[in-house]
Amino acid sequence: MRKVTITDLRNNLSHFLELSATEDIQITKKGEVVAILTSPDKAYYQNLNNLYGCLKEYDNGENYKDVIGEEIMRRCGY
Repeated sequence: MRKVTITDLRNNLSHFLELSATEDIQITKKGEVVAILTSPDKAYYQNLNNLYGCLKEYDNGENYKDVIGEEIMRRCGY
C-alpha cells in the first residue's frame, strides 16, 4: 500500500487513479491517513466477502455469495 499526501495526489491525480487499479493508495494529511483510494472491483469483492462472512452461520444450503452478489448488482443497476 502506497502513501501519498493530499498535495501530491492533487498534483498527480491521473497517475494515482491509474495506480489504484493495481494497489491501494493511502492519502495522508499532516502524516495521518485520511482516506484510501482503491479500485471499485476490489472494494466490491471485499464488501461481498464481508457480507458473506456475516451470513455464513445462517447457511441453509443457498449460496449466499451468489444471492448477495445478485442483490448488489441489482441495486447498482448492473
